[in-house]
Amino acid sequence: MTTGKVIAIANQKGGVGKTTTAVNLAAGLAQRKQKVLLVDLDPQGDVAKALGLSKQEPMKQTVSNLMLEMIVSDTCSYEKRILQCDEGFDLIPSNEKLSSIEVTLGSIEDKETVLKDILTPLKNRYDFILIDCKPSLGMLTINALCAANSAIIPSQSEFLSANGTYELLKRIQKIREDGNPSLYVEGILVTMTDDRTILSRTMKEQIQAQYGSQFLVYPWTVPRRIAIAESSALGMSILKYRPESDGAQIYRKLAKEVERNAQRETGKYRDPHAR
Repeated sequence: MTTGKVIAIANQKGGVGKTTTAVNLAAGLAQRKQKVLLVDLDPQGDVAKALGLSKQEPMKQTVSNLMLEMIVSDTCSYEKRILQCDEGFDLIPSNEKLSSIEVTLGSIEDKETVLKDILTPLKNRYDFILIDCKPSLGMLTINALCAANSAIIPSQSEFLSANGTYELLKRIQKIREDGNPSLYVEGILVTMTDDRTILSRTMKEQIQAQYGSQFLVYPWTVPRRIAIAESSALGMSILKYRPESDGAQIYRKLAKEVERNAQRETGKYRDPHAR
């Protein structure tokens, strides 16, 4: 039986490593034999680029088609919209047409639950459905959070990113109150750290101090590494490009923790130290 857990990867601040986290978490979970679907909900379509798919052919069948069909007819066809990736997980890609869909969402009823209606029938196919969100708190991100069981928040160790984390946490609380009471923060992942700089170390400590008492701030951080940027440029995860690198090790830890948390929620987790 599949878990069917939906996780939104979100932060209203751009450039904090959302897509990198989404791709590498999907790859890490797939390496752990989990069935994973990654949904790109950003009109920039960076997930397909990071996986080298957009170089092969333009993304014509995307999440935009699914959302438009759901808006018009309350149903959608998944055929040819779900791509199989070489790294063991599936993808629903995106393109610039998603910006028009976001505008359309503003004028319809039940505008917040279109993505949820699309993903619900897919939960019995996958253990995890990851949503790479647009860097904003607009209607697309609201759709992702309404569809999700939890959210992972990548937060760069800089002031503006930390402020974006605060704004997102406020929006999550509002969505909990307005219609998705089970939504919770899976964890805050501090990204692009450079412990050689005082600013990076200070912001990392401040994020832990500000949020650590209420939310899980993962005890390990994603370092700023050229290899991580190179892996995206070459169309693969860091786990495939440099499997022994410290960046790959961090994303393996994240995948293991996400899997373990889902097992706890379903009662499947067994403590290896328990008798």
